[in-house]
Amino acid sequence: MAKASDFLIALDDGHGMETAGKRTPYIESLGRQIRENEFNAAVTNYLKIELERCGFRTVLTAPTDVDTPLKERTDLANSLNADALVSNHFNALKDRFDPGGNDPEGHSIHIYPGDAVGRQFAETVAKYIRQNPRQMFRGIIEQNLHITREFKNAAILIENGFMDNRRESLLMINQTFQQERAREEAQGICEYFGVPYVGGSAPAPAPAPSPTQKPVTGSEIGKRVESIYRGADQLNFYSKPTFNQGFVAGKLAFGFGFPTITAKLNVEGAQMYEVKNSKGNTYYVTASPQFVKVVGAGTSTPQPPSSPSIKAIGEITIIGVANAAIIQDRPDRLASVNLGTINRGQTIRVAGSVKGKNSPTGYWEVIYNGKRAYISGEFGQFRSY
Repeated sequence: MAKASDFLIALDDGHGMETAGKRTPYIESLGRQIRENEFNAAVTNYLKIELERCGFRTVLTAPTDVDTPLKERTDLANSLNADALVSNHFNALKDRFDPGGNDPEGHSIHIYPGDAVGRQFAETVAKYIRQNPRQMFRGIIEQNLHITREFKNAAILIENGFMDNRRESLLMINQTFQQERAREEAQGICEYFGVPYVGGSAPAPAPAPSPTQKPVTGSEIGKRVESIYRGADQLNFYSKPTFNQGFVAGKLAFGFGFPTITAKLNVEGAQMYEVKNSKGNTYYVTASPQFVKVVGAGTSTPQPPSSPSIKAIGEITIIGVANAAIIQDRPDRLASVNLGTINRGQTIRVAGSVKGKNSPTGYWEVIYNGKRAYISGEFGQFRSY
């Protein structure tokens, strides 16, 4: 019998919470639309619990709520040499429910065309998900998708239903269905790798800290922590309080982080933060000020240096761009000199904001190389110091 801990499974929740178009039509009974990632993230996290209870190691390819680029997802999974990748989605053909009730329905598993390994993996998982009486199974579909094409080992993408089906759309926020699907996927993964499935109704409680994981106090508790590491390999965070590479849960790009620090621990001769993401999942990241900063934790926390002549009131994180935002010498996008660029997800200090010209959202007045510069307003998410 194979040993589950020998295998690393990459788990991918499709899209982000704010990805345009990835939501149901308006549902009158709810008074809102349902975002696709509400289901994708939930079922992926339940699957993580299922697999870790069975002894597998897991890594989330998109651990935050933002829409992580596909290449970053597969690059991460490949760099960690994950043994399989499962991507959860919810399908749609149109942006409305059919007035005649002829909505598309059912779930399907998608693999890269001609991928024999992917087909074997899909067939094994399909044995379990097709038994669910709530839906019809549409089969295994060969399709040229980035997530299955670029990952080097067994990869499947599961379309768990149709957002434009009145009945199936409500399954997206049905916790029982989310847990059922996660359990079915886990059973298929276990069979594929020759590992016994271990059932359970809830994840086991976290063990008390060992002497090498002794909690320490600090003003950082309850604050946000962000990566200040600019290396191309990005900053690791872990599923357990250890620096063992076998428990890497994901990576943080510069400027990305976790909203809440819940504890500070002494781990293996260094310190780590125990943190929670916006979905309530617990992870661990280094507490070294060489690699992270804590936002709003007081004078003991390293803060970005300020120009002696320009006072920073906060910082913006670059959003809403494919790759990078342009830094301009004046608040006028049509009559300015480009001073440089700043990549999506990175942060830059802000002195204020101005209306300027030729931008309905105005401009951020940023501090760039010790001088005032400007970035279009729609490309920055502000956070005060």
